[in-house]
Amino acid sequence: MRPALLVSCFLALTLTLVAAPASAIKKVPYPEIRVRVLPPFKGDPALTDLRKKLADAVAAKDVAPAAALVAPGFVWTAGGVEVDEFDPKRDAVHNFKVAFGFRAFGKDADGPTEIGPQWALLDFLAKDEVLTQEPGSKFVCGSQLAKFTDAAALDEALTRVDEENELSEWVYSIDEITLTATPDGNATVAKVKGTAMPIASVHPAAPAGNAPASSPPPTHFELLLPTGKTGWTPVKYLHPLFVDRLCFTKLGDDWKIAVYDQAE
Repeated sequence: MRPALLVSCFLALTLTLVAAPASAIKKVPYPEIRVRVLPPFKGDPALTDLRKKLADAVAAKDVAPAAALVAPGFVWTAGGVEVDEFDPKRDAVHNFKVAFGFRAFGKDADGPTEIGPQWALLDFLAKDEVLTQEPGSKFVCGSQLAKFTDAAALDEALTRVDEENELSEWVYSIDEITLTATPDGNATVAKVKGTAMPIASVHPAAPAGNAPASSPPPTHFELLLPTGKTGWTPVKYLHPLFVDRLCFTKLGDDWKIAVYDQAE
């Protein structure tokens, strides 16, 4: 399982994500990974009301009203596959609490956990302005603008690019972007659109020994193209391919939290 990304707003993501250094991924050719944009959800007052209730519960750091918003069939997945800690024999509230760090796996009562209560994550998911709904789906989800179109190609690309103990972080652009030989825009390397690519390095790089939180956020990413070449582009044009999602479904007249899908 890939580490969960706490946010999907990419400028905020750079504050928490430590991109793999250039030596951590292999600069080799890999299959092109195309993405398709998801249609935006047009809105629903009842869903807006549910998300406000969730945001209020998070602001008060009160898990009880947050858990009351969970659908009976709530599931916890990673990349669409149930995680090992999800217990289908237990009720939805139990699994919700374990997923967000209010209750330890295997316990019957709330208490300290290794990840602690994930208030910051819930706060972002409750307020995320990006909501999408795939055609024919009963779920409305936050934190994802697009999806990759070929899972087999992505698996092959990850195998080629990742080292044994490193996981590459992948990003994509919806609009066309220009990759250049240096962060300052010198010499065009390529122009790409609707394509996911792994991060090779960041600018400015964190000084050796500095904690990520004490370093300035990157303004540019060096991306590895499918050809094996690299190029730089501003962070502001990019979105993370792997993100945490909170999905909602409508039961009667009310919306409920139906799925927590972690980044793969």
